Amino acid sequence: MVNQQVLVRDKYGTTKKVIKVLLVIFVVLLVLLIAFATGFLISKPKVEIHLDNPIAGVVLKNTNELGYTNKAAVVEEGVIEFNEEYINYILIALGTGYLHKSPFFENPLIEFNLGGEVWSSEIKEGNPNSKKVAIENEDLSVSISKEEAVEALLSENIEQFMKDSVANGNTKIEMVAGKTELFTKGYLEMYKYLTEEKVYV
Repeated sequence: MVNQQVLVRDKYGTTKKVIKVLLVIFVVLLVLLIAFATGFLISKPKVEIHLDNPIAGVVLKNTNELGYTNKAAVVEEGVIEFNEEYINYILIALGTGYLHKSPFFENPLIEFNLGGEVWSSEIKEGNPNSKKVAIENEDLSVSISKEEAVEALLSENIEQFMKDSVANGNTKIEMVAGKTELFTKGYLEMYKYLTEEKVYV
């Protein structure tokens, strides 16, 4: 009887030791994972991307010998010729340099709605790659008219123009994905850059 009690105690003692060791290993791995993820997210500076303004040729075509540009003609032609280069340029002005692949999710995906015409863009290392196609799993949805987009391209400071456009409601930004996913991809920094509002996870 005494031997049985000793065996039972030893059995429970061994089980407790194994559980403690496993718990310590789990906690260490969890701390390392959190440290890695935090380091990955915090150490991502904004990627600086430079593209030539895609509407420059249209402006040149509608500028006379005296240097006068027919802005109405530029806007009209820009709306007709609107393509992925226009979207890429505007997205960079919106702050896609803040975006990066998440360690837990796919590359950032943005949907662009231009008065009913839908485009999508996958962001790789801050660089947008836009196509005229709808997507279902976008992180962010941007709505803007083609006229406003062309006006942005014609502005002297496109970054400020886009900030003002968001502020006055001409450009609408809707966060579609969950806040954790948006945070891990850099969207909250981009949103803060545009609106000067802090978003908490």
